[in-house]
Order: sequence, then structure tokens, then C-alpha cells
Amino acid sequence: VRDKLQSYVNDLNANITSLESRGPHSKYTLPKENLVGTIELTLAQNALEGIACSLDSIGFKSFHEATKFVKGVSMPYAIMGSLPLVRDLQRAGLDLTLTGFGKSSVYHGDNEYCLLSDMKDGLRILNRFIHNVDLA
Repeated sequence: VRDKLQSYVNDLNANITSLESRGPHSKYTLPKENLVGTIELTLAQNALEGIACSLDSIGFKSFHEATKFVKGVSMPYAIMGSLPLVRDLQRAGLDLTLTGFGKSSVYHGDNEYCLLSDMKDGLRILNRFIHNVDLA
């Protein structure tokens, strides 16, 4: 990924005067001073990685079934975020499935909340999940 990003930066720098600008006098160059603008990309050495839970894992299949069992339907989805410690666990070979039972519409909001009925269902789902994993 780093190499690909750097290739984009290199391409932009090679064609810096062809970039969109705010008119003929802002082309990222100062010809009289013999100066040309450049773009630099600086990435942290330990950049945060995202994770992707395996849809073929025992954990995911068990959780998916448990959710359908309790709620009648299971519609898994992904949200962007960074969980570096979770990625380390996944890299170590652990089967990870992440979940939450709060209201996604207020996730990380100023007044984040949940419904007790959703937490009750969540406990039932976790109970069924454990049952499913034990049977797998």
C-alpha cells in the first residue's frame, strides 16, 4: 500500500503543473524564482491497520446463526475504524468476530445510548453463540 501511495505522489510531482488550480497564476510554480512545488507523503512507521473478520470462520458462522435464531434475521455489516490491538490478536491466529448491540445511528455520538431490549437480545445472542461454538 505504501509503495502504491508513493507512486501516486511521484506521478503528481512529475505532472505538478497539470493539477487543477485557481487560475493561471497558481500553477504550483514560481518561474522567475525557478521554483516548483512538490508533494510529500509522510506515513507513520506503525500505521494503524484495519481488520476483516473471516466470513468462513466458526466464530462468524456461529454468531450469524445465533443472531438469526434470536432476532429472526442477521444482516452483518462493516464500519470503518481502527482497532490495533484487535488486529494484533487476529494476526496471532485468533478467530475474531466483533459486535455491538447499541444503536448504530448514535454510535460514538454525544448522547450515545442503547435500549434494554437490545441488550437483552444481545445476551441471548451471546448465549446461543457459545452454544453454537461448543457444537462446532
